[in-house]
Amino acid sequence: MASNSTKYSVTVNSNFNLGKVEKEKINADSKKPIFGFEFTYSMEYDKFAAVVFKGKIFLEIEDKEMTKELEKSGTIQKENKELRKFILDVVLARTHVEALHLEEKLGLPFHVQSPKVSFEKN
Repeated sequence: MASNSTKYSVTVNSNFNLGKVEKEKINADSKKPIFGFEFTYSMEYDKFAAVVFKGKIFLEIEDKEMTKELEKSGTIQKENKELRKFILDVVLARTHVEALHLEEKLGLPFHVQSPKVSFEKN
């Protein structure tokens, strides 16, 4: 199958930011505190388009020292890479499919490369 279409190169830059952290007053069965972590996850396509997800993720925190730190500072300290990574992983898992759907619907290039098949020559 031959194609006469011109190929364009588009750079997609992604950015992830964590915002405020607040202890939530949620009526839950848990005795452990629940915190809300604001986030913004964006993908920018060479300044002509952007897909942005903003939201809040709720987590139950078991670690008493971490609970004190979050209540006091209202942010996740840079040293706390484990919590930052966990939140990023959850956000990416929840937004990945929706991002692909929006990119397809809007005619934007995908923010991740699609799988490709290759055959070995014998």
